[in-house]
Amino acid sequence: MFYTIYKITNKINNKEYIGKHQTKDVNDGYMGSGKQLIRSIKKYGIENFSKEILFILDSENEMNRKEAELVTEDYCNRKDTYNICPGGQGGWGYINSNGINLTEKHLISAKQNLRKGTEKFLELMKDNEWRENFSQTIKDTHCSKKENYVNPFEGKHHSDTFIENLKGHKKQSGEKNSQYGTCWITNGEENKKIKKTSIIPNGWYKGRTILG
Repeated sequence: MFYTIYKITNKINNKEYIGKHQTKDVNDGYMGSGKQLIRSIKKYGIENFSKEILFILDSENEMNRKEAELVTEDYCNRKDTYNICPGGQGGWGYINSNGINLTEKHLISAKQNLRKGTEKFLELMKDNEWRENFSQTIKDTHCSKKENYVNPFEGKHHSDTFIENLKGHKKQSGEKNSQYGTCWITNGEENKKIKKTSIIPNGWYKGRTILG
């Protein structure tokens, strides 16, 4: 297994992307997984991008550490890069071998990452190409969800029994309901129903008592 750090460059605008990739074949044609990079490859054509293997490391840990050295926050903030987030923290092998507690890590850095992410987003929105790519990504996601939506009730119908029961329920409303015009009364030890027009006996009052 080869643990590589590579750089992909857009020959037209010179924007670049640094990433990591573990593979059995260094020349497998892998061209990165960054969303903005992929969008630009589709826009300009794969022939307008070049790939360079910067390092071949001995392990996943070394690969992640090297990516962290290169893909820093300052690097991501540059206008000539497709990288959005600092590198070095991906891959389950890296997480498990270093004993990282994901819950603790996320809780500690959540606010800081949110602030940095917002600042990065606002900065990126100033770039016309990035803004165009981002807008198209949102549109594609929306269309995909719409096309893949399945109505859970499509082709289904209520049974005749359900419809008849529903009709029967409606017919029993109002004066046709057996409970219409009645109310509960209690003496504190016993509950019973009487008509609302009936006189409440001595020692009784409206309401119900919870009997144990």
